[in-house]
Amino acid sequence: MASSVFGIGVSGLNAANLGLTVTGHNIVNANTPGYSRQNVTQSAPYPQGTGNGFVGLGTRVDDIRRSYDQFLTRNVQTAQASASYYNELLSHLSDIDNIVADPTAGVSPALQSFFSAMQNVATNPANAPARQALLSSAQTLVNRFQVFEQRLTELRDGVNGDLTNTVSSINAISKQIAELNNQIGVQAGSGHPPNDLLDQRDELVRSLNTYVKATATTQQDGSINVFIGNGQSLVVGNQPFELGVEASPSDPQRMAVVYKQNNNSIFLPESQLTGGKLQGLLDFRSKSLDTAQAALNQIALVTAQTMNTQQSAGVDLTGAMGTRLFGFATDAATGAPSLGAVFSNTVNTGTAQLSGYIDDMGQLTASNYEFSFDGSNYVLTRQSDKQKTVFTPAQVAAGPVGVDGLKLSVTPGMAAGDRFTIQPAAGFVRGMSVQMTDPSRIAAAGAVLATKGSSNTGSLTFTQPETTVPVTDATWKPGATLQNPVTINFTSPTSFTITDPVTGVPGPAQTYTAGMTVSANGWSMKLDGTPAAGDKVSIGPNSNGNADGRNALAMAGLQSQKLMNKGTVNYQDAYGQLVSTIGVQTNDAKIMATAQDTVLSQATDARASVAGVNLDEEAANLLRYQQAYQAASKVIQIAQEAFQSILQIA
Repeated sequence: MASSVFGIGVSGLNAANLGLTVTGHNIVNANTPGYSRQNVTQSAPYPQGTGNGFVGLGTRVDDIRRSYDQFLTRNVQTAQASASYYNELLSHLSDIDNIVADPTAGVSPALQSFFSAMQNVATNPANAPARQALLSSAQTLVNRFQVFEQRLTELRDGVNGDLTNTVSSINAISKQIAELNNQIGVQAGSGHPPNDLLDQRDELVRSLNTYVKATATTQQDGSINVFIGNGQSLVVGNQPFELGVEASPSDPQRMAVVYKQNNNSIFLPESQLTGGKLQGLLDFRSKSLDTAQAALNQIALVTAQTMNTQQSAGVDLTGAMGTRLFGFATDAATGAPSLGAVFSNTVNTGTAQLSGYIDDMGQLTASNYEFSFDGSNYVLTRQSDKQKTVFTPAQVAAGPVGVDGLKLSVTPGMAAGDRFTIQPAAGFVRGMSVQMTDPSRIAAAGAVLATKGSSNTGSLTFTQPETTVPVTDATWKPGATLQNPVTINFTSPTSFTITDPVTGVPGPAQTYTAGMTVSANGWSMKLDGTPAAGDKVSIGPNSNGNADGRNALAMAGLQSQKLMNKGTVNYQDAYGQLVSTIGVQTNDAKIMATAQDTVLSQATDARASVAGVNLDEEAANLLRYQQAYQAASKVIQIAQEAFQSILQIA
């Protein structure tokens, strides 16, 4: 009896000691990320049969198990992916929002200052300081565009660096998970779960979801397989697979994520890389940074080209027709702005080359385009909304094709599947300059001037001729006949002819109506009042523009004209739309980041309620196991005393 009691006491002592050890382990890991509370499971061994019935043999420790709920753990991992995505997106959106929305250092104030200076020249066309101030404000505008472009470029460089770092972190975590899979497989042979290793692996999966949404499936041997995207394996057993960052085949300046397999790089579509910091970076770049940079270049391009076009329709202080105010790259044949960037896909098999220019500023959008060949037809896809325009081989062979103000030419040799990426205004701001350096060359005056005949006797009045300038047509140039002299001769109070003084041949008789508009040679003017027979109006080159600000007034008037985005907005409206778009995106991201942080906190709390360490509870367990240990010691003591008594009797 004494020896069986002794054995029972020892079993209780061992169980209590193990309970104290596990409880202490729980306490010291209370703040360890991902740690799950561990519990000792005990049971009574099979009893010993005696003549008086079955007698228990003490206790045994069956296992040490962690408090774990797979559903709650996966909820934390999923919530982590969403929260990290929105927080990463918000971080970068806040940077770009601070750039575009600056009320004092933004583009909008610089535009306003430029047009105010132009208005001042229109009011004081002969004033040299006013002209110099206009050139200075033009330079300030260019500088402002370029400062913003540089800051956006720095953000893009930062995104590229963050992509590389994020992918490196994903690869490092994948390797750690694979190593733990191997260790867990070895330990699982004991028949008992390696709890701490399992916790570490679960925490790594949660950490992985900080960078990219990942799902894990448990295998029969206790290892897990981890997948991302559309099922790409990141970890299979003890084998990790790597991601990489390489230049995109469609745009060498754009870094893309690749999947490394059998020494090959498979480019992963951005739409497949969901959740975590990785999606936050990719979405920020494609939906915000690309939009902002394209819009900034578009606004600068349209402003510069339309101002140059209107400038070319006037005369400067020397009497010469206007020259370019802003400098930028142009198409040699047409003088229109060149395409900003054209990239041939690196997997193209054909020999075709694509080039082109922008001929209509009003139709230009801020979108990129893809030009492809499907073997039968050519397809131009606007990337912003996937709108497709199809061209036949005959159309492409006949000459420039395009939409949205683009004119594209393709040489023969494009193979089926070949594609080009077109960024119409990319890099425009970097190459933009104020080409004019002499203030006297500002073409503030109108190109032609009307004067009444010295012997007129009627009450005829007229406005000065206005040149008809389609400012959004980048290929427009003042016609050779614009400044040709003509004379309006009234043969009666109700009829007139327009005569070319060089040939002296009058045109057909026209009926006069007070308030009518007369047009010729690319100009138009309004006639009013009551002319007399023999009255004349002579229109000819404006040789003295000192007091004439008509063309400067026309240039200042472009500020309010809806010349952009298919005639829907003016320059500042377009910039305002950019500011608004980024502002809305930032606010939405802020709301979602707050909401997802709350979801993550709730999911973490729910898991902690099951798996977390409660220090009060563990303190109670310490007392409980201490008392059990003391009681088991007492049992052993009593057994020993009984045994000694038996020996003494013997």
